[in-house]
Amino acid sequence: MFKQERIYTYDGSLDGLFCVVFRAFEDKVSPSAIIPRKAGYQVPLGEILPVDTVSSNAQRVWKKIIDRSDQKNARKISVAFLSERPETDMLLWRYLNKLFTHPYGDYYKNMLDEDVYEITQTARRVRMEVHRFQGFVRFQRTRDDIYAAAIDPDNDIVQLLAPHFKGRFSDRRWLIYDTRRKYGIFYDMQQISIVALDDDSFSLTSGNIRQNARAVDEDYYRTLWQHYYDAINIKERKNDRQMRSFMPVRYWKYLPEKDR
Repeated sequence: MFKQERIYTYDGSLDGLFCVVFRAFEDKVSPSAIIPRKAGYQVPLGEILPVDTVSSNAQRVWKKIIDRSDQKNARKISVAFLSERPETDMLLWRYLNKLFTHPYGDYYKNMLDEDVYEITQTARRVRMEVHRFQGFVRFQRTRDDIYAAAIDPDNDIVQLLAPHFKGRFSDRRWLIYDTRRKYGIFYDMQQISIVALDDDSFSLTSGNIRQNARAVDEDYYRTLWQHYYDAINIKERKNDRQMRSFMPVRYWKYLPEKDR
């Protein structure tokens, strides 16, 4: 029987959360809260235990997930974690606690369980945003021939975009940068790397490359994109409500066709 009396903090990574799960089982404690050590998160009152990220402990939890379900379900858990919703950490704890202790080993298939259902829906929302951004990313070319794009997604999806854009633009260097989380992925035509920008050539406010760093014809192509949008937009059939259902307003921030 687990006691519920302790607040765990961790580094904000999936491995870190798995280490919290490992430690909670080791301590036989059901956490009252799990809080990432990030700016902006308030820690409630109570006994607080910081948990270090230990790769071997995280791997043991990952292996246990696969043993108690399958690779597909393990992938769903990792995708759901990227939602970054405040309640997701405790949701994952409840889910993994049940997954590891269920006597028949088929808990993860029970869609009538509220935590199974919510994990599935959370992963679905993350994947839906990945799908949308595959069409909403707008690249700008720099003077050194790198195609750069800014995004501001609700979920931490930038790394999930990598396979799509690597397959689509394998013949050029590109950067997709998450301005909310201040990191991105860079493809150099050989491999994809995680990067953080430390110069002022890329505006994190507007999402535009600064004028002195843009390719000389970038403004021309940006204008062409806007003219193309106007040309295919049939005014007589304009339906703002339907447009927002396919392209929600929160995704307009860095779209050149809406930047005017």
